[in-house]
Amino acid sequence: MRFHISSHHTPELCGIGNPGKFTPVPTWPERCKELGIEYVIGGGCQPEHFHFMVVDTDDMANVTELMRPMLGRWTSKVTPISDINPRP
Repeated sequence: MRFHISSHHTPELCGIGNPGKFTPVPTWPERCKELGIEYVIGGGCQPEHFHFMVVDTDDMANVTELMRPMLGRWTSKVTPISDINPRP
């Protein structure tokens, strides 16, 4: 199942705006691979402190574990999604 994960944080909790203050944000494709999750796509808008990614995994617990490094720092919304217009 695919999941859309959207996340944001405040400027005060921004790792880029506060270098050295926080644990670095994981490299998401690498973190997904470590957990056996397929990283489909991701991106964000740094000035808005917004990040998103789409991942594919069979277990919601994997998504929770994926986001664990950011718990308490980022607010994340996880939405199960499906392809409404599959390509042949």
